[in-house]
Parts: sequence; structure tokens; C-alpha cells
Amino acid sequence: MNSFERNSKIWPVVLAAAVIVVLAGSLGARLITRDSSVVVPNAPDATVPAPKAFQVADLDVPCWSCPDSRDWPLRFQTDLDLLAPLGTGNANAAEWFALFEKNVGPRYAEATAAMGRRIERSDWVGKTLPPDDPLLLEAEPWCDQATMDFYPEIFPLDGYATRITNLLLPLNMVRSWVARGLAAESSEAAMADFRRAIRLGRLLRQEDIVVITDLVGLACIHLGTRGVYERALADGDLELALLASVVLGEVAPQRLGTKKHLTSTDLIDSFFRDDQGEIVLRLKSDKFDAIVKTAESAPDRRMRCEALIGLNIILRLGTPEESERASEVLTVIAGEADPIVADGARWSLENPIDMEVMERVGVVNPKKM
Repeated sequence: MNSFERNSKIWPVVLAAAVIVVLAGSLGARLITRDSSVVVPNAPDATVPAPKAFQVADLDVPCWSCPDSRDWPLRFQTDLDLLAPLGTGNANAAEWFALFEKNVGPRYAEATAAMGRRIERSDWVGKTLPPDDPLLLEAEPWCDQATMDFYPEIFPLDGYATRITNLLLPLNMVRSWVARGLAAESSEAAMADFRRAIRLGRLLRQEDIVVITDLVGLACIHLGTRGVYERALADGDLELALLASVVLGEVAPQRLGTKKHLTSTDLIDSFFRDDQGEIVLRLKSDKFDAIVKTAESAPDRRMRCEALIGLNIILRLGTPEESERASEVLTVIAGEADPIVADGARWSLENPIDMEVMERVGVVNPKKM
């Protein structure tokens, strides 16, 4: 079991409750023809700009432990265009990656077969696909696109039941490109693979809607940047190695910040059984305040979406005072300019909770009550 598979077991809320907006979307209409054969879109030609020039003297090491960082979004403060700019392609990269959605994607069987082709490695990269694996090669031009939008362009957004793409596939592709880059004789070829890995991570983080997708994108950027760092050191390019080390230093604070936000707003430890055996919600005051604050003003959209789903639960299961306050907050947020956040608030106001779904995705765990 790799580290992502282990981590996925401890993020049950993140996997399915990260998005709370209801918008129209149809994967089937876009990706499968009437006779059920798979339509594989072709990535349009694209170019990848060279990294922006920088001066070492201009590099700033972000202080994630300083008081000012409390108001920062959980994003890289270092400009990643210095390391790996996005490509210029005009297609939506999500159209290709969505084909491999777990269990129901029209190419899910291919993704499963690819996982079986992985090769064990003894270094830090982990299992990887062969360097010339056809699926790996097919994915490359999709990482040269400028955008990746799953919601609502590909998948509908449906509260706790919102679908996500098969995130193991891009993560393993990134590991494979990094491994190929580490083995490359040419520094140019190596850097192309490392930067492709970083670009895919940036694309996955682009929407800022689903927490687990963002975390996998962060992991992809980490892996690609570590490859850049090692190759730059081997080539004696100390300026590039320094840049890569600054970017690497921003990974752990973002992971920890994500965990802190989710811990402060999740409701897993707020459910209990009453004397009649019914599941009830009993909130601590600081938990309720944290959820309201995050929903109203967190700098990351995905964290606001997590908090909005919490308010949906409080609206129905909280005390009368808590329910009234939740309704007030949601009503105000429903009028915001950000359509994702606003529609998420409206979804929470209009959709009653489904205890069965919450049990299935891990928001409620009756076995531990």
C-alpha cells in the first residue's frame, strides 16, 4: 500500500464532502457516444513557455511560521512560473482524466491495468509505470493544457455524493515522469519530465474546490520539484537548486494548514447517541464558531466549501439557536459574487441532510458511538 492509499483511508470526509454545490453537468454526454463506445478526445497542440527568469537576490523564503501567514491562502507564495509555467493548450485537461473515474469511468479498466504494470523501485519515488508506457505517453500532451475544470464542466456537483476523478492515476503518472527524469542522460529531457509533473499538480489545484484533489496536486508539485532539485544539484546549477528548495519548503506548511483547517471544522467528534439510541449532534461552542468563521472568510474556496457543508448539517441537527445562526450565515453567503461558494450556500439551505449518505462517506460513524 503506497502513502496515498494509506492517507486516503484517513480522509473520509475530504473524499466526498469537500464540495457542496449543485450545478448541471453530464460526463456521459461528453465522453461516451450513443453506441457506448469510448470517445477519446485528442489534446490540441500546445507550447510550454520557458520558466521566468529570476535573480537569486530577489528570491524570498516565505515565513509560514510568522504571524502574517495566518491570513495567507494555502497556496505557494513563490511564483511557480519561475519553475514550471503552465502550457498554452486551449482544451480542458479534465476531459481526459475524467475518463478514468473509479468504477464508472469508461476507461477505468485501463487505469487498473496500468497500475498492474508498475515497477518496484528502491528509491524515494515509489512504484512507477515503464518509461514508455502507452498511457503515460498519451497523458503527456494533456499536461500542456492551460486549464483543468472538472466542476461543473465534467462532473455535477452534488453535495456529499460529489464525484472525483481517479486521483491515483495522475499521482502515479507523476511518479513515473519523475523516475524517467532521474534516469535521463540529458538534463533537458529530465527537466521536461519534472516540469510536466509540476504542471499536472498545478492543474489539479487550479479549481480550489475539492480538498483531496488539491492535496494530490500538492503532492505532484512536491515530487516534480524534488526531481528538479536533485538534477540541478547534479548539474551544479545552484541557483535553480535554491529555487527548488524554497518551493519544497512550502509544501509541509500547506499540508499542515489543510489538516488544521479540516480538524477545526469537521463534525465527526460531534455526533453521539441519545438515550433512545438516535444519532444527535452536540457541538462545542468553539467548533461552531470555527465553522462559521471559515465559511464566511477563509481565503481558500475549498475550505469554505467544507465549512458550508458543516452548516448544512447544523441547520438540520443543531439546537434552535445554532440552526437559526446557520441559516443567517448561509443566507448572506448565498448572495456572494463567487458562484461556487454562493451556490454552495444555497445548496445547504435547500437540501436536507441524508444520514445514510453521511454514514457512507464517513461524516457519521455509528460504530464508534
